[in-house]
Amino acid sequence: MKKEPRKWEPRETRLVSEYIVKFYPKDRHFTRVRLGALHPELLPEKLSDEERRMLVVWKRWADAIVVTRTKVILIEAAILPDPGDISKLLLYEYLLRHTPEFEQYLDRPIEKQLVICVEDPLLTKIARGSDIKVIAFAPEWVSDYVRSLAGRKQRGPMTYPGG
Repeated sequence: MKKEPRKWEPRETRLVSEYIVKFYPKDRHFTRVRLGALHPELLPEKLSDEERRMLVVWKRWADAIVVTRTKVILIEAAILPDPGDISKLLLYEYLLRHTPEFEQYLDRPIEKQLVICVEDPLLTKIARGSDIKVIAFAPEWVSDYVRSLAGRKQRGPMTYPGG
């Protein structure tokens, strides 16, 4: 009997939204934030404002940004651990510093946060060495989803993090 493919759901979007509501309910926040500036050569003078806005789909995007009185928090959320999330946060920090829409907040320190549901000790160690806070956050619905995955995906890799 052929197993039906699981329907795609925006789980990480839900995860990051619930995280922000729980920990930063009164702070200004943005989700699915396009980062960086478009290269001037890509912006012919004859483009309308609407056409220019359409070009932002070519920019990279972060899961969320929270602006508090004292800092800017850059958030990448992942149910399953992925080493690529570390490099994404480093790239997004660079791009955030070059995003005109956030210029007014860049006098504040930028804090990078990796919000994960399934822990991976080695990933956590490397992230912390890159000045990234790793936060375990798993609402109840995540457990149901993780249990539906293959056994090897229900936990982080077993690589020993050493020292």
